[in-house]
Amino acid sequence: MFTNKNYSKVIIKILFIISFILFSFNQSNCEENFSTLIKSKVDTIYQKFSDSLISFQEGIAVAIDKNYAILPAKIVEKVPNISIVAIDSKLNLAVVKLNKESKPVVFELSETKDELFFLLTIFEEPSILIVKGKFKDNKIEIQGKQIAGSLLLSLDLTPLGIVTESSSISEVLLIKPFYSEINKLIKRKPGWLGLQGQTITAELGKIMSVSEGVVITNIYEGGPADKAKLRRGDVIVAADSFKITELKDLQNILSTKFAGETINLEIIRDGIKKDYSIILEEPPENFLQTKASPPLSIKGVEITEIPENLKTRLKKSIKGVFVKKISEDSPALGILKDEDIIIEINKKSINSYKEFNEILQQSGNNDLLILVYRQDNFQYVIIPGQKSR
Repeated sequence: MFTNKNYSKVIIKILFIISFILFSFNQSNCEENFSTLIKSKVDTIYQKFSDSLISFQEGIAVAIDKNYAILPAKIVEKVPNISIVAIDSKLNLAVVKLNKESKPVVFELSETKDELFFLLTIFEEPSILIVKGKFKDNKIEIQGKQIAGSLLLSLDLTPLGIVTESSSISEVLLIKPFYSEINKLIKRKPGWLGLQGQTITAELGKIMSVSEGVVITNIYEGGPADKAKLRRGDVIVAADSFKITELKDLQNILSTKFAGETINLEIIRDGIKKDYSIILEEPPENFLQTKASPPLSIKGVEITEIPENLKTRLKKSIKGVFVKKISEDSPALGILKDEDIIIEINKKSINSYKEFNEILQQSGNNDLLILVYRQDNFQYVIIPGQKSR
């Protein structure tokens, strides 16, 4: 938000409109009255609206509710650490949630069709411009390339809209006609897919035979993804025909969706592409505590990182995971032994506990070919496939 109200650095483009303003004054008093009028309006703009604007490197957001602000949709993805509530591609507006309360702007429609306006914007500091423009349907076209999100006011200081498109002729969307749509964006519940995922790394891609995408690492029981029969280990490569190369891509698409809407996913499972159409739901309260499918494991086998004191005793530089304990009901009983070090699963090397879980997640219910290091020897063992883990 604006904190520096240095009026001496207010920028006012007036050359092309001086004659218009002076027309309203007596020639003998015009200079004094003009200065007084401008100073009064500038003071009023700062007092009424400066605390309602939030400045980002790529543009400006304007508070429309004490907890929410609007800004052009095209810049929202360039703003880091911002809580996106929804995006309306038709209006080219995004609604974001503020991390603290702000003074909202109440937009209205102008009773006149003036061609001169005040524009509250930001260069290095807050600035006020006088710009020329024309009404066109529910928009105003103003001269010059203006900063996205800047607030446009009429000469009588009525808030009209914000700059949504910026080029040689900038476009201002009038906000008043679209209050109902914006309120729907604020009040509607975001769409929830009911899964967790991670970006495919180069190392993970080699194991899973994919070059990019988002691998599903967890499915929330009873959620939309669970109902659609998605599985842990599926790789999402497209959503609503948009390519998914990293987790952020999927999150951005989901940020534009609401509960009850559909998202179309293209996934790769065991090398085969499959299409799923999933109806999103409202996220449950405290959904992070919603019961999730337990991580895949070898039933009855407690696995940890290799203890540091054991590493120092090993004759070789060994990487893998440590078998700490095997329960009596484990299918690995008699096959694995306490203090074994698992080096590979299905001929895929294991360097950490994280890699152990990632490789195990891809195994499904198939038999596991495991290479273990035991008493200074390497040995392959096979654990039969498990119907559930």
